[in-house]
Amino acid sequence: MRSSFLSLAFLSSATTPVPVLIAGTAIIATRILGVLLLLVALGWEGTGEFIDESLQRWDSALIFVASILLLLLEIVCGVAVCLRQNWARWCYLICQIIVIVYLLMASLDWLTLDVDVFRIEGDTGAEILHSLLLQKIPDVVIIGLLFFPWHRYFRQSK
Repeated sequence: MRSSFLSLAFLSSATTPVPVLIAGTAIIATRILGVLLLLVALGWEGTGEFIDESLQRWDSALIFVASILLLLLEIVCGVAVCLRQNWARWCYLICQIIVIVYLLMASLDWLTLDVDVFRIEGDTGAEILHSLLLQKIPDVVIIGLLFFPWHRYFRQSK
């Protein structure tokens, strides 16, 4: 009796839909690759200068630390999605909303803080919005994989 229960528990954890596994893996991969590409593009000296500039003032330091915490939270969400956790997809969606709102506010100069960390460059609001939409296409695809056809899957998980 006990062995059949253990085998059923194992089988139920192995039935994660492939699109959900792809979404979880994509969350993890895009975040790690993004950080690696940034490090390669800036180099060691450029990375040190970026960190040093970000930590010069309290407001930019707050944004920098919050962005690192948000990055780590997104990676945790990616792992949790693969482990059938319903909260993870909602957490990832909230993280994306926070990122979009911040980028729009910082790029369109709606913030009263003088923070130049994590902005989208553009001459007009339309250019900034277009660039932001292009950058967020992978995240929209991931959200689609997590929410649309597999919503019943997450309701059944504990």
